[in-house]
Amino acid sequence: MSIASPVRPPRRRVARALVLAAFVALAALGGTARASPDDAPAARAARGARLFDGSDPMHGRLAGHAQVLPSTASRCANCHQPPAPRAAPALAPPLDASSLLAPQKRRGGPPSAYTADSFCATLRSGIDPAHVTLKAAMPRYDATDAQCADLWAFLIPIPTSR
Repeated sequence: MSIASPVRPPRRRVARALVLAAFVALAALGGTARASPDDAPAARAARGARLFDGSDPMHGRLAGHAQVLPSTASRCANCHQPPAPRAAPALAPPLDASSLLAPQKRRGGPPSAYTADSFCATLRSGIDPAHVTLKAAMPRYDATDAQCADLWAFLIPIPTSR
């Protein structure tokens, strides 16, 4: 007849200690996690403005070409006007909330509207949300997710509460 030992095997104690330590670490992280100032809407929009005017380059190439364009040739401001009162006509459609968010017929396709994700996909692929290909003169960008989000934040500013 064997008597069960009241002492638990060491493996169980170690496993429980690890689980407890993980919970404590997660609780500590959860209580101190805060948004970085770099993620603030104003900071994102400022970075987007620099991408738009070419101060911060975004690598792009023409459809069917492997060579990356110089940043002076691929900046948005070369063809599009910024989201502000328009002074002169531009070569390409405006990029602002009224033109991007409202369903519109574009390039002969059905009405479509952009979301942040579809805008980014269009920048990369040259195909809009209605599956219509953009003109060949529009660069296809190697934009990172962060660059896309920053450019979107500049074009579609989040209203601030007063």
